[in-house]
Amino acid sequence: MTRAPAFLALATLLTACDQHQPAMTVEVLVHDPQRLQPLHHRCAVARPQVGEATCRIVDKAYAQRFFLGLGGADEYRTLSELPPIPPSFDGPDDGEGW
Repeated sequence: MTRAPAFLALATLLTACDQHQPAMTVEVLVHDPQRLQPLHHRCAVARPQVGEATCRIVDKAYAQRFFLGLGGADEYRTLSELPPIPPSFDGPDDGEGW
């Protein structure tokens, strides 16, 4: 019986030491650009590997951050931090028209 309190205390200490990231929600990502930017880049480059559900959350957070005015000119300090430009959906113009 004397081991039970010691075991309980040890379990509590080990649980308290666990440093986990907050859940990935739109609200959390909106206010955490250091976490949002790499995820946004990974979704732009390799969306199937990251996962559609994760990328939808990232896209919503990115849009919400933009519309709230939280992203600005000072958000990216170097050109390498800019997200990649996605390929255009428009094909080359062959001059034939409709």
